[in-house]
Amino acid sequence: MFSPYKLSQLKTGLYQFTTDQQVVYNVYFEDSLSYFQDFPEFSSDVMTFGFDRIITPAHKCGTDLKIRLTITHHVINFFTENQNKVLFFVCDSADSRGKARMKIFEHWCLQYKNSFLEKYNESIITEDVEIHCSLILHIENALKDHIISCFRSLSKSTTEKLRSY
Repeated sequence: MFSPYKLSQLKTGLYQFTTDQQVVYNVYFEDSLSYFQDFPEFSSDVMTFGFDRIITPAHKCGTDLKIRLTITHHVINFFTENQNKVLFFVCDSADSRGKARMKIFEHWCLQYKNSFLEKYNESIITEDVEIHCSLILHIENALKDHIISCFRSLSKSTTEKLRSY
């Protein structure tokens, strides 16, 4: 069985790891207050979660299962320490690959399904782009049903913010 890559904390909410193939990734958790500002009862508990490939070597790299393991392991650890927090994940659609990114992330989540996290997906269609996003929360979150309902009906102001993502 594989072990996750070692994460280094660069600053609060920002982590980095380097793969065996020398690919460097950032994993981040940022304040998402502005996306859910219409819901002050939980907006301060929503964090944007994401990961980016920062450095890619010139040579072609094959599939690396430890990347998936590292990222999902970090998400699970986040909820172990933050049961009432919510992760909001937006797939970058700038290059029209947002749907493909969502499929990969969905596959990762299914591979590491656990008994205490739930994930919900939405696609927001604007005139020029389709934005794929997910909400991940702990099953014991006291506002779980309300948060899910609010996620399903994101406001127009949130949609406009997502367009600039």
